[in-house]
Amino acid sequence: MKTSYSLGAAIVGATIVGSALLVAGGQALRGAAPPKTQAADLDFELGAFQLVERSGRKVTNNDLDGRVWVASFIFTRCPLSCPRITSVMKDNLEPRLAGSSVQLVSLSVDPEYDRPEVLSRYADGYHADKQRWWFLTGAPDEVLKLIRERFKLGVEAAPPAEPGTPDNRFERITHSARLALVDGNRVVAYFDSNDAAALDELVARAHRLAAPSWTRSQPALNASLNATCAVLLVTGWTFIRTGRRRAHAACMIAAVSVSALFLASYLVYHYYVGSVAFRGLGSTRLVYFTILLSHTLLATFGVVPLVTLTLLAAARRRFDRHAALARVTFPIWLYVSVTGVVVYWMLYQLAARAILS
Repeated sequence: MKTSYSLGAAIVGATIVGSALLVAGGQALRGAAPPKTQAADLDFELGAFQLVERSGRKVTNNDLDGRVWVASFIFTRCPLSCPRITSVMKDNLEPRLAGSSVQLVSLSVDPEYDRPEVLSRYADGYHADKQRWWFLTGAPDEVLKLIRERFKLGVEAAPPAEPGTPDNRFERITHSARLALVDGNRVVAYFDSNDAAALDELVARAHRLAAPSWTRSQPALNASLNATCAVLLVTGWTFIRTGRRRAHAACMIAAVSVSALFLASYLVYHYYVGSVAFRGLGSTRLVYFTILLSHTLLATFGVVPLVTLTLLAAARRRFDRHAALARVTFPIWLYVSVTGVVVYWMLYQLAARAILS
């Protein structure tokens, strides 16, 4: 098994050296890294509210209870930011959230003018889906109170014009250009609508929140399956070293079964939630992607074909060939299993703690 040790050491060593080189060249590479998004993590309740949809139908907090929704703040007479924000909702969010249960909501900051029929014409101009994208207005005092006190976002109208000058206050209503991600009645984050990276994160988090609740425990389950596979591999290696072939075979079959279960769980999870962006920065980001790259390449082009060939050799009772292949397969398979746990820890634990701190 000396060859096994040498190959395993070479793989791990190459990864460590690659990480070190990337960190050493960090200043040059950080320029290519995605900038920190303008997302602000929150956790507060909106409480009860009652609004009116462009169709004239009343909408309350109960209609959105248990649903994930993205809120934008616009008004139909806005000459600058609102057309851009609505275009972001239409061209970026609506297609990328298609197929999910995420609801889009645009709330008017000029409710005195933006009555339902006005919002209806505005929404039709963007071909907004009437089911998936609501345009809401309501009593001016209640709407502005909802935005200022519940969403905790600014909105201000310009003062009246001087006598003898045109009154174009509506062109000077100031309001937030941020998008709010809401889980039921709980505001969980704000995202800068001008920031492409923030929009990517918004879409990813919306998908995760809207996914079935049981998927939220799957990353930890997947890491546990990888860890279990690593234990089985080491145990199986110990058994064959001591000549216990049947116990070795049982461990290897169990390892294959656990790996297959991991693959199925992994695919189901990402079917529902899509890709998950790494939120760490600086050197941590560089190390993470180095490990992830080696893990992905070895899992795809190493473990799958090598395990298949190794098992076939054993099934055909060609044990000399099986042993030769196992010397290569074992360290790669073990490395992929261990780094699967490391990737989970960095993606779901380390980066999240760094953001919260």
